[in-house]
Amino acid sequence: MLLKRMITCQTRLVACLLQAGLLFVVGCGKSESEAVAEALTLTDVAAYWAVRGKDSEQNSYINPVARFRIKNGSQVEAGYVQAMAVFKRESFPDEPWGTAFLYSISDEPISPGEESGLLTFRSDTYFISQDTPEQMFHNEQWERVFVEVFVRVGPSSWQSALELEVPKKIGAPGLEKFLQTAGEEL
Repeated sequence: MLLKRMITCQTRLVACLLQAGLLFVVGCGKSESEAVAEALTLTDVAAYWAVRGKDSEQNSYINPVARFRIKNGSQVEAGYVQAMAVFKRESFPDEPWGTAFLYSISDEPISPGEESGLLTFRSDTYFISQDTPEQMFHNEQWERVFVEVFVRVGPSSWQSALELEVPKKIGAPGLEKFLQTAGEEL
């Protein structure tokens, strides 16, 4: 009789544990913030190099930039969206070379189907050379740089949203229309 009670108690205990485990597994499903983060996409994407100026020794400084908007492809508002850009050099593809980060991309949530304002992420590191910025791309020590952009919503995990090479181009696309050559009138 004692053995039968022990087996019954053990069976109940196992049943309770299994039930609790199933509830735990059901409770661990994808959270709303994870689903919203996965539904974010980047639009109007551009990558380029920005001229940071010269120092007292006439060294030129350029740093990579990623520019984009975040579109909410989910059916609910995306509030407290964070974004991070990680820049990497070709010679060390697994190590960050520079980063840029926004704690919150907007004061207001992004409505379903809507986009954020234009976001510009400038790397906190740069190339330095005695060459002009345009000549730096032809330097024998030049190496390709890539950017990976991550986004998250609230407590969600970081989602990789984009990875691309920063092209050998000074200035943002469309900048040409604001530049004038010598002799042009306004």
